[in-house]
Amino acid sequence: MLRLILALLPLLAAGCTAVHDPFLETGAIRPDAPSIATEVSPEFAAAYLPSISGRIESVRQTARDGFFEQAIVYSNATASAGENVLTVRVGTPSEGAVFLRAPTRRAVMAEMRQALPGVAMTISSAAGENVHGVYGYATGPLGTSGSCLYAWQFAKRVSPLKETALGRLETGAYSAQVRLRFCHPTMPEDRIAALMGGMRLKPVTRDTFAMLQYAGGSGYARSAGPVLARSEPVVLTEDSVEPRRTPKRRVVVEEKRAEEPAVIRNAVRVPLPGETVGKTAVVSETKKTPAKSALVPLPETASN
Repeated sequence: MLRLILALLPLLAAGCTAVHDPFLETGAIRPDAPSIATEVSPEFAAAYLPSISGRIESVRQTARDGFFEQAIVYSNATASAGENVLTVRVGTPSEGAVFLRAPTRRAVMAEMRQALPGVAMTISSAAGENVHGVYGYATGPLGTSGSCLYAWQFAKRVSPLKETALGRLETGAYSAQVRLRFCHPTMPEDRIAALMGGMRLKPVTRDTFAMLQYAGGSGYARSAGPVLARSEPVVLTEDSVEPRRTPKRRVVVEEKRAEEPAVIRNAVRVPLPGETVGKTAVVSETKKTPAKSALVPLPETASN
């Protein structure tokens, strides 16, 4: 018995000192890497601004089941650095507290300093309102006549409303965090805030995430204009000239032969009128004697 205990002691010690290796277990490692943003067509944009803001230049997005984030970029006609971008993040409260309430003033100030460095922004004391609820905004002067806008909004529900409980379960309860950074060279501060007032979010359902994930895999490329090559003179050398092939040489020879007059060998000479060939005189066609013909009586003349 003592020998058996002594034999088992090394095995028990090895089992106690063994380190748990997660690489040996399936599914023990959870991927911890940032999502890859892809560029998609503007038709997949989850939101849009009024037409006065211009057209959408590009849409960069990250999408997975139950969550997506889009950066909807508009053209920037100012000399200031940075993009005119409408950022939309959609998800459920299970994704974090960001989808439960509006951002704090401190968080907004930090975002604004990063988005608009060097611009003296002033937060408006009166909140704006659009079809998705109230929103906050700040404006600041840009140059002599332009201005910049930074707006933020928490949309508690962006899913379409359903009357039945089953319908609400199918659509899901998704919230949205929206940010807008926009600068214009001539639009004053009292008008630029209207861009956020006309902002519209598209309805989001469970099928939206699958559609956006497919759009993210397809990608988007802008159509490029025609490429025009510059014409340059071509210099030919003796080495660059290719010899003529046999078919081309045949065609040239046949054309030359067609231009030359045909030569008939051993032909019989035809005498001209008035010439004598041997002992036979050739009479001109104009002096030929007509052959005798029978006299045909007229109707008044009796035949002999």
